Amino acid sequence: MRFTPLLMLPYKRLFILALAVASIAAVYWYLYRSPSGRRIRAAMQNRDMAACLGVATRRVDATTFALGSGLAGIAGCALTLLGPVEPSLGTYYIVDAFMVVVLGGVGQLPGTILAALSIGGLNTAFEFGSTATLGKVIVFVLVIAFL
Repeated sequence: MRFTPLLMLPYKRLFILALAVASIAAVYWYLYRSPSGRRIRAAMQNRDMAACLGVATRRVDATTFALGSGLAGIAGCALTLLGPVEPSLGTYYIVDAFMVVVLGGVGQLPGTILAALSIGGLNTAFEFGSTATLGKVIVFVLVIAFL
C-alpha cells in the first residue's frame, strides 16, 4: 500500500513559510510590546499629539522607513528562492499585495494577516476550477465588490 500525501512542499517553500511566520511574529512583538513600537503607533494615530507628548516624529519616520526597507529586503531575498532574479521579479505579486493592504486596512497587522490568508486561499481555490489569470480576476472582482 502506497501513501500519497495531498500536499508536498519543497524545503525552499517551507523555509519561506517559516521566515514569513517569524517576520510577522517579530513585527507584532516590535509594534505591540516595545516602547519604540508604541511611539510608532502613537505617531501613526495622531502625529500632532504624539509630538506634543515628546515623541520625536522625525526619528519615528526614519525608524519606520528602516523597518519597512528591512522587511522588503527579507521578502526580496525570500522571493529569489522561487525563481530567477530579473527586473520584473515582483510584478506578479504587486496586485495581490495592494489588495491585501486595501482589504486588511493600513496599519492593522491582524487585518493584514487575515486579508492575506483570505486572498491567497480564494486565489488558490479559484485557480483549481479555472486558469491562474481568471482566478486572480475573480478574486479582484470579489475584493472590489466587498469594498
